[in-house]
Amino acid sequence: MKTSKIATVSLLLLFFVLSVWAAGQQNQQKPMDEWEALQISLQGTQSIHPKNGFVPDESTAIQIAEAAVKAQYGEKTVSDEQPFHARLYGETWIVKGTLHPQGALGGTAVVKISKLDGKILFMTHQY
Repeated sequence: MKTSKIATVSLLLLFFVLSVWAAGQQNQQKPMDEWEALQISLQGTQSIHPKNGFVPDESTAIQIAEAAVKAQYGEKTVSDEQPFHARLYGETWIVKGTLHPQGALGGTAVVKISKLDGKILFMTHQY
């Protein structure tokens, strides 16, 4: 009889311990990914709209164009066509590489970029 009481109490104690442990496991939340938290925090947030657009000058237009050309045509193309030049036409930047040697047959990368939002509107490599 004494053995059965000990067994019963032991089982109840084990059940209690397992219940507490399981409840603790359910309450433990996995830490939120920082990118997911950022995405949630940006919901409903208004973007800035710079007075002179996101691409306000030649230097910025060239940096964007070089990044796009590098992604599409490779680092060698960007390196071979330095320096890049840009000119603003209305609200569109046209950026082109330099052909070496000057006057040689061939072409360069050409990129059109929106001054307002930085969107790549057009890209090609003339041959």
